[in-house]
Amino acid sequence: MPFNRINGFYIGAFQMLEKPEMTIDERNEELNEALTARLEQLKAAIEEHEKQFKAMKPARDAKHAYRSHTMEDDQRNCIGEINWYVGMIKLKGGWRLCYAHDHEHYSYPDETIDWKPLVECSIEERIDAVPHIGALREAIVKSKESLVPELEKAIEAVAILSK
Repeated sequence: MPFNRINGFYIGAFQMLEKPEMTIDERNEELNEALTARLEQLKAAIEEHEKQFKAMKPARDAKHAYRSHTMEDDQRNCIGEINWYVGMIKLKGGWRLCYAHDHEHYSYPDETIDWKPLVECSIEERIDAVPHIGALREAIVKSKESLVPELEKAIEAVAILSK
């Protein structure tokens, strides 16, 4: 198909003109609209998963480590781990679908993981974590399965104290 840089493509007697080049402001506006729409879609999808996980009635925090790297000292000795998590965590009295990036140093006492709701995370964190959300269904069930025998022991201990 013949092409003319000035006039565009020619198709028989019909001429298709090239789309005029957009200014930087036009491109920016178009991208802002596209990003806003996609970020709203992502937020809605995350909120829908959070709703489904709440319907599973988690009994305690459930988490899934989807990436882990070891930390080494100067002599290449393993001194800890860096972990990336998604979790269904109780924050401020409500269950939230959360994200965490944690540095666990073996020499220091366990520190709490700093969780934040996934919908409030940076774009990069959301993009990184979203593919791993599905693993939380299993984590929620496993956390409840491990809780049942613990509760039975606690009930038994209270019953013994009551005698």
